Amino acid sequence: MSEALRAILEALTPENWTRVRTSLFEAIVEAGLDAVEAEAILREAAKRVGGTLEAVRQAWRDFLGGKKEDATAAKDAVDLALKAGAQLWHTPSKEAWATLPRAGHVEHHPLRGKEFRTWLAGLYYQEKGKPLYAQALQDALAVLEAKGLFEGEEHEVHTRLAGHGGKVYLDLARPDWLVVEVAPSGWRVIPAHEAPVRFRRGRHQKPLPLPERGGSLAPLLELLPLRERRDVALVLGWLVGALSPKGPYPILVLAGEKGAGKSTIARMLKALVDPQEAALRAEPKDVEALMVGAKGSWVLAFDNLSKIPTWLSDALCRLSTGGGLGKRELYSDSEEHVLEAQRPVILTGIGFGLLRDDLADRVAMVNLVRLEDGERRPERELWEAFARAHPQALGALLDAVSLALRRWEEARKALPSLPRLADWAIWAEAAAPALGLEAGEVVEAFYAVQAGLNQDLLDNDPVAQALLLFTADWPEGHRAVFPASELLAGLEEAMGLKDARVKPEGWPRTPAGLGKHLPRLQAALRGVGLRVEAVRDARVKRLLWVLERSSGTSPATPATPASRLQDGTPERGGWKGQPPQTPAQPPQSPATPAQPPRILNGSRTPFAGDAGDAGDDAHLLSKPEEEEGWTWL
Repeated sequence: MSEALRAILEALTPENWTRVRTSLFEAIVEAGLDAVEAEAILREAAKRVGGTLEAVRQAWRDFLGGKKEDATAAKDAVDLALKAGAQLWHTPSKEAWATLPRAGHVEHHPLRGKEFRTWLAGLYYQEKGKPLYAQALQDALAVLEAKGLFEGEEHEVHTRLAGHGGKVYLDLARPDWLVVEVAPSGWRVIPAHEAPVRFRRGRHQKPLPLPERGGSLAPLLELLPLRERRDVALVLGWLVGALSPKGPYPILVLAGEKGAGKSTIARMLKALVDPQEAALRAEPKDVEALMVGAKGSWVLAFDNLSKIPTWLSDALCRLSTGGGLGKRELYSDSEEHVLEAQRPVILTGIGFGLLRDDLADRVAMVNLVRLEDGERRPERELWEAFARAHPQALGALLDAVSLALRRWEEARKALPSLPRLADWAIWAEAAAPALGLEAGEVVEAFYAVQAGLNQDLLDNDPVAQALLLFTADWPEGHRAVFPASELLAGLEEAMGLKDARVKPEGWPRTPAGLGKHLPRLQAALRGVGLRVEAVRDARVKRLLWVLERSSGTSPATPATPASRLQDGTPERGGWKGQPPQTPAQPPQSPATPAQPPRILNGSRTPFAGDAGDAGDDAHLLSKPEEEEGWTWL
């Protein structure tokens, strides 16, 4: 239901029905609702105005016209559309589309969209000299939709960027519907009908300029207040990654004090590859709003965030590496509507607080400092300079994309160690020479950011601090196994919290809470030489936690890039390889109860079963998150 239709419906009263009903009916037609959806709206309207459903239906029929010639008009409209060359097709999600020839080029529009309805009504009026009544328009759309779904070809529809056959296609969103085709051998500008992919045009999309050959990124970089070489590498790596048709995509975080130019940089970076009206958005109110925004634009930019709540952190992670949402179709009990997206994201803010570790693994953070008064430029002058630099910078980025396509295998072999978002790291490394970057510079900068974020986590998380204190005197190779209840008791003792009434914020209150918290610390602790792994003991049928001092790294030493993740998909919450073995037990008769495992290489006493540990499995068996009826797929 559109916002306009919802607002009219909610404002209905018995007193204003006569005056407002025409606006309601026009909104139903504008939204392109079918008969079932329109009937549901009429039922709701009847309830709100206190009238009978039949009276509301009659008013609806009167509005539609009910002319005898409507059937003929609908048939004429269908014939005219097909005669004009409209090609009907559908998407994998069974949405009907049409490709229309207009002014020497072709355009792609959904059949239920405003553009196609306007085109069809105008075509009918041009031919017949009279308007196409609302009911005839609805009937014609229904016939064309059926032909698109059951007789038309199936094509995916893309927003701004697409990949096909080893090439990348960028929609310039211009009125002439020109598209850039990027191949390993170079790039060229082609008409939309020559591209093997099809694009949707969002209502708020703005056009890109025609890219210049032999372009340069230097004029753009002169406009961005990036003081560190590492920051330049991260921004350029994010930019070329945003032109990769397949993710994952790093989340570019622009942090710093007020007056550092965060919003301006974010607006320029988005405008460079995906210009849009209202480019910077406020924090989305829920997951549905986030995914709807992702459907209408390629790059999402959220400005001036003071913190990142848990639900948004999880949603951004899925948006970075790919995820979808499913919800019951409007006015349907069985059909499910699915939104799926993978997008580059920009976040700006003065201070985000401690980032959750799964989000931190995907973040490329740039810390900016306040601009001095002598460094500031008028907004008008700045954007005029950007408009001059835009075609050059876009051409240079397309050269980098072409090089990335050509050097992918070479770059993969040159990177024996890959961070999280490994595919992006390879892509950025392959494009590095065209960006003026040294080999490995982007990956090294990303590792440095991860190391800093991991150290922030260790410095600010009370459980991480307790684990480092608890294992501070362990020699290299020392390993011990604990149930969550005993480990929690040991950590409280190490922190002096055993008898404390008030525990630090974020401290787990139960063994089950500790079991949910530990997986979020594994990567950061691994970087400082402490492995924390979960293993299930088959005999006692519960989860145990294994702590091992795996290297000589001091707990106080931050992780270095070389000691960070060695693969693209680090294990979380599970045992990698063989689980630690407990001391061998002598054969037992069925009547003899099994003995509980003992601590390995430790001096603690044997532990018994603890009913509180039953909840330790919760983080491995958790249900999919739900947000107002939406379910993560």
